[in-house]
Amino acid sequence: MSKGTWALLITTFLCTLIVTTPSSVLSPIIKNASQGRVELANTQGTIWNGAANPVLHQHGGGIITLTRLHWKISTQTIFTGKLSSQIQWDDELQTIPMGIIASLGKIEIHHAYFPLSAILLDEASKFLKPAGLRGKVILRSDSLLISQQGLQGLATADWLNASSLLSSISPLGNYHFTFSANKDGVGITLNTVKGALILAGQGRFSASRGLNFKGTAQATKEKEEALRELLNNLGPEISPGIKSFTLVP
Repeated sequence: MSKGTWALLITTFLCTLIVTTPSSVLSPIIKNASQGRVELANTQGTIWNGAANPVLHQHGGGIITLTRLHWKISTQTIFTGKLSSQIQWDDELQTIPMGIIASLGKIEIHHAYFPLSAILLDEASKFLKPAGLRGKVILRSDSLLISQQGLQGLATADWLNASSLLSSISPLGNYHFTFSANKDGVGITLNTVKGALILAGQGRFSASRGLNFKGTAQATKEKEEALRELLNNLGPEISPGIKSFTLVP
């Protein structure tokens, strides 16, 4: 058998080995890259075309299992120095698959869509933990860029059917966040869409300083008594019926 034939056989074998690598290989890689905060469970398929449930590890030791996602990585862009993939979540109103393009020194995310649990808000500040926040958070963005300069782009998040362990009223309401990210950090604005609890606020997050957010909270007139305990745990009263709160690391 000629050397050329041997080379072709070896190349074919290596390509087959790479293409058929099981998706389970990704979990320890992701866990290591996220410093133990994220891993994949119930993996199926290959690293190029597979599915899994992302599992998020909280600082307090709890875990949050997200809805199942499917990914497909294009092998055609590898030789151009880029890795292109599409991601689709199960049972989500995701009209366009999320696209991720990774190249040297940067990651581009298009049509970003992340269905999350409001329990993750506990991670933002120790102040929020006693409230036991619940509900669903949908994070969206047309385009995000992650590079050595940090995160850049615009994003929104809708907190749907929000509730708290400190209140029997459920849901408390629906809320809308806007995020503006640049090399200096992420600007955050909070507004109420509808609900018994009216929230508003502005703040900023940076890798060096963490979160600094100031807001106000008040109940609709018909729900003032029912929300008294929750409001009393938020902060001082700055005007009749209106509480102020501050979120810091």
